[in-house]
Amino acid sequence: MKKLIICLDGLGKDLISKKNTPFIYKFGKENYFSELATLFAFTGIEYSFFTGKSPAETKIWLEFVRSKNSIFDNILLKKLSFNKKLRTLAGILIQLIKKRSYLCALHNIPKEKLKYFDSKAKEGLWKLDFFQKRNFVFYKWPFFVLKKKGNEKTKLILRYEKDEERLKRLLKEKEVDVYYTQLVEIDKAIHCFGKKSKKTEKILRKIDRIVAKYIKKFLKENEGAEIFLWSDHGFADIKDYINIRNKLPSKDVFFIGGTTIHFWFNNKERKKAIQNILKKEKIKILNEKDAQKYKIPLSKEYGDLIGYLKKGRYFFPNFYQEKETEKFKAMHGYPDDKELNGFLISNKKIPKKLNIFDVLKYLDK
Repeated sequence: MKKLIICLDGLGKDLISKKNTPFIYKFGKENYFSELATLFAFTGIEYSFFTGKSPAETKIWLEFVRSKNSIFDNILLKKLSFNKKLRTLAGILIQLIKKRSYLCALHNIPKEKLKYFDSKAKEGLWKLDFFQKRNFVFYKWPFFVLKKKGNEKTKLILRYEKDEERLKRLLKEKEVDVYYTQLVEIDKAIHCFGKKSKKTEKILRKIDRIVAKYIKKFLKENEGAEIFLWSDHGFADIKDYINIRNKLPSKDVFFIGGTTIHFWFNNKERKKAIQNILKKEKIKILNEKDAQKYKIPLSKEYGDLIGYLKKGRYFFPNFYQEKETEKFKAMHGYPDDKELNGFLISNKKIPKKLNIFDVLKYLDK
């Protein structure tokens, strides 16, 4: 039985409507629709979807962790830090030389802090058991992976392709059991324009038409095939921008994400000083109870002290976005809020509510 699995990155359950996503809305009504409870995660979401394990179990939560032997502790990367694109390309080349199949960009991590951080994930999703025990075609830019008749080939797609190009390339392949891709235009639009923007609505309608076109084609060519449309998270519009960087002493090792901030200390006095800064800024401090509730790993590689924001707040500038032109208008990665919930739609029977790490048992049958 063939399976087509499409991740509609950033399309929250609350944005599915007759007006802006008529095909997805109808497909959900005519088949099976499940609300996916969001995870307080970024990198860890897709790994949970395909492993059936929470981020606490996979140990994959956020993209970067503290490392004593970072491959980014490299003199070339420091010298190229005047140009974000050049440095990222050099960083990707280093990762490929190290034979990594998960690639991360270096974004705006300050050059003096590169030596402290490395990516947590090292292997691509297609290395997981769900894919490896099948013949599959997998396209998550820039990796295009085809396993057919037991032979696996990986190709790098150097040109950045839009969502329709991704689906078109994916579905050209035959004689495989599983087709998977991630579509990202919705996620990028909402980050950039916010949830209620006319530009966002235009992108929603565009992607809905594209998804309709290729799902209809796939079902016509593969009678009885299983379709899985899913979203890893929704969004909340940002109301409060917090410039925390200029309040932090430069001698501390820290990493500023969009909704989380991480610190590593040499002594207890430094930790106490930072706790006071976070308290003053009304930034929540992650504790063991939170980690258990949100099913995320609480370990030293993620920080001796971790602060996080509630919905609607956002650290800017951070180690991802720095310039005003990069500033987000909507964000995800907030804990425990239904506005952030995603979905799973399938023509195969599934429950009305699921956790992301409960999906595998229905996907894997």
